[in-house]
This record gives sequence, C-alpha cells and structure tokens, in this order.
Amino acid sequence: MSLYHDKAKEFVHQYESVNAEEVHQHWLALLNNIKPGNALDVGAGSGRDARFLAGLGFAVTAVEPADALREQAQKLSQQLPIQWLSDLLPGLTKVQTLHQQFDLVLLSAVWMHLSPDERHQALPVLCSLLAHDGLLVLTLRHGSFNDGRLSYPVTSAEILALVQQHQLALTSVFVSDLVSDALGRSDIAWQTVVLKKG
Repeated sequence: MSLYHDKAKEFVHQYESVNAEEVHQHWLALLNNIKPGNALDVGAGSGRDARFLAGLGFAVTAVEPADALREQAQKLSQQLPIQWLSDLLPGLTKVQTLHQQFDLVLLSAVWMHLSPDERHQALPVLCSLLAHDGLLVLTLRHGSFNDGRLSYPVTSAEILALVQQHQLALTSVFVSDLVSDALGRSDIAWQTVVLKKG
C-alpha cells in the first residue's frame, strides 16, 4: 500500500499511458446489455477507468486507499460524477455504509493483491453490493512483481469455485483467454472474469 502512496506520480503516469478502451476491450461489449446506472471502481488508481465509465453515463463511486494516488486521481476527474472514497477490501466498510447497489463493480488489477483468505471474505461483499443483473468484472494479472508489491497467484477457476462455495447468486458470463499486457511487458498476461448477479 505504501508503495502506491510513495510513487503515486509514477503509477499515475503508467496507468494513464494506456486508455481504458484498450485495457478492457475484451469485455466492454457486455456493457451494451446494461443501462448506465451506478458503478463501483475498486482500486481505482489514477481514475482512468472511473473517468471512462463516467463518460459512458455511469455515476461512479471510486475507491482508492492510497492517499497520494487518490488525491491525484481526484484532480484528473474534477467536474465528473465521481465520488471518491478511501476504503479497503475485503470489507469495503465505507462503501457498505452508502447502502447503495451497483450495476457494475470493477476490480481492475486488484484481485492478485488479495490473499486467498481475503478473497474468501471479499467475494460475498462484492456480490452484496451488486444490483440485480449487475456485472462484477475482475481483471487478473498473471505474472509477479519485481518492485516489492505483494501478490498471489490468480486463476479464474478459483473465483468460480468461491462462487459455488459461498452459494452466491452469481453466474459466469465471460472468461477471457490470456491476453498480452497493454504496456508490452512480456512476462505479464491478463485474464478477465465477468460474473452476473441473477
């Protein structure tokens, strides 16, 4: 967490060097099936994805626990319908106090930072925040970090197993193949899992 705070400017530059349409191109067509309503961007970073969703007509709640990163993101997203919160997975206690349901919940490049126990706790919380027919989008990073950031292996199978284990009202609607890194890093690949609340 402290690394995201200490090197906020570097991370903002990195995140902003690619656009949301490119990063999320493999699942964006699914948004055609939902009317823009409330969206929750967890681990919003520079606000790139939150701004993109706001541009599509969503009222966005953006969660970013690293203070310096969140402050820069807020400057980049002024005049947009984005509410910024400092909150943490797995509990998202501040988000829960909003008593709000979201048509879209996005965790982009976040899941790998959660330990297996934290994932076990987080998925029911995320499900509870989804509106009926809402989409939960998780982008999974395959590949380790070399800058000290903590990460754990991720698989789509683990997520689907957690859905069954918790008997959550979530249906898998999309699991992408592994795709290359948008920043051109050869040792990193990405996969997206989209779950729908029925």
